[in-house]
Amino acid sequence: MQSAPPHSVQPGVPDDRRINVRLNSYIDYVRSEKSLSLNTQMAYQRDLLAFLSWKQAKDAANSGAPAQPTNRQDLQQYIGYLRQKGQKTSSIIRAIASLRGWFAWQKTTGLLKTNPLEAMHNPVKAKKLPSVLSKDEVEKMIDSASSSRDRLIIEMLYGAGLRVSELVGLDVKDVNLSQSYLRCFGKGSKERIVPIGRQALQCLQLYLNEQKVDPPFFLSGEQGQGHQSVKQTRQVKQLIRPLFRDRTGNRLSRLVVWQVVKRLAKKAGVEKSLSPHTLRHSFATHLIENGADLRSVQELLGHANIVTTQLYTHVSRGHLRKAYDNAQSAFVNNADQSNFEPPV
Repeated sequence: MQSAPPHSVQPGVPDDRRINVRLNSYIDYVRSEKSLSLNTQMAYQRDLLAFLSWKQAKDAANSGAPAQPTNRQDLQQYIGYLRQKGQKTSSIIRAIASLRGWFAWQKTTGLLKTNPLEAMHNPVKAKKLPSVLSKDEVEKMIDSASSSRDRLIIEMLYGAGLRVSELVGLDVKDVNLSQSYLRCFGKGSKERIVPIGRQALQCLQLYLNEQKVDPPFFLSGEQGQGHQSVKQTRQVKQLIRPLFRDRTGNRLSRLVVWQVVKRLAKKAGVEKSLSPHTLRHSFATHLIENGADLRSVQELLGHANIVTTQLYTHVSRGHLRKAYDNAQSAFVNNADQSNFEPPV
């Protein structure tokens, strides 16, 4: 006898139970087929649960009438509800993206005949230039750090342009001191290699020494043969040790990193509103100001689309001014070399 698909429910089961089964099946599908990060999966689930809760309350308030399938009018009302709650356009767009995938999956699996979000456009998001720090402000924050850990956090966020999730996800094995690079995993668990600057490298070595951690290394292919020595056992444990840990030895949380950044900014006298991501924005902007090409910056940041990286050309007015001055200087020099004389 052929078993029923995981999202099917026996007749007579209440609607809320049926919806929960479908939702769980969809999250399993996203996890296994889409290869999305855990944070993205959780965001999808939160968005969908928020919508389902709103829809259930709406149906309950409809004079006891039986619940109806979601239609476009429901979705338009839900978007209006999110706006009334003060949700930002970016959050609304993300919620719509979560719902779009949810309804598309239900149509593909035969649970829905139509997708109510088909041909429905997302709200227009106003382009907002990110806030960036000056080089002097970054240096003041680094100098304000009283511990090697806090200093290294700033060095990594700024000097390597890491996202906070990439920073806290680093293991000791992911850094290579001898070749001055680190390996991190960005959005969608995409791996990339990022070089480490001399100053950050020195700070990293100091931090590892204070933590009594040997420099990272890799075992040979023969590690599984025979009895492992005590040193080899210690090395295996070394490979899976988080780089940044809290007092209990667990991996450092994103919240702690945010608190470190805010504390050092206040101590350094930086009055701008900032977050850990501000240091990543500053890293990209300063690279472009110093002549780095967009493709290189795109690789360093791990952007899937270069359009995202192009934002930083608009952030840096100093970069545009420098390009203009260089063009003017070249024009004047060429004019002098050609003995150009203006007409009388």
